Amino acid sequence: MKSKMVLMAIVLASTMAITGLQQASARGVGYQGDTPRHSHKLDDASKAKLEKFLTDNKDLRKKIAMKKAEESALVRSETPNVEAVKMAAGELFDLKSTLRENAVNAGLFASMHREGKEGKTENWHEKFVKFFADTKDLRKQIAQDKAVKRALMHSRTPDPLAVIKIAGELFDLKSSLHDKAVAAGLPRFNMRHHGNMCHRGHNYGMMNF
Repeated sequence: MKSKMVLMAIVLASTMAITGLQQASARGVGYQGDTPRHSHKLDDASKAKLEKFLTDNKDLRKKIAMKKAEESALVRSETPNVEAVKMAAGELFDLKSTLRENAVNAGLFASMHREGKEGKTENWHEKFVKFFADTKDLRKQIAQDKAVKRALMHSRTPDPLAVIKIAGELFDLKSSLHDKAVAAGLPRFNMRHHGNMCHRGHNYGMMNF
């Protein structure tokens, strides 16, 4: 029950960010008792859609929970197997990407618009969906390298040269992702959560779920 509530809170946070409920930071959404904070900001139809999504994707969410636990165990080993960590991180990324795509297909993420130059309206939702599809492999590399870096840092005797190398690779990957975001006409972002893109403290549907 607790894991379901946590997952629901994460999906709810992502949904709120996409639908423009910007009053709450995506990181600030949690639970008070059995009620998600800010859930009152969703209408009944949206809440029903969210509940159906959680039910329909129960098995997938279970796989994510199990794979996340596996990755965490591998990362925290005193003698980490870097290849095993990288594989688990990649599999976890793929599972999360599938859940994210299912959420989009289920209509959880409404269109985002904002006024552009000369009063023109830009559809950000379409831009984000295309951007995330175009950069999926790059973001997966970032997720894997971040997991490897954590594993190396948790080692009983961290290898400074290995850590420096992976840190440099991560910097290059994140810089590349940033450049692609700029080229796609997206706003300025901070890199967080395995290469996901955040803007002004809000995460556009790309939380770690």
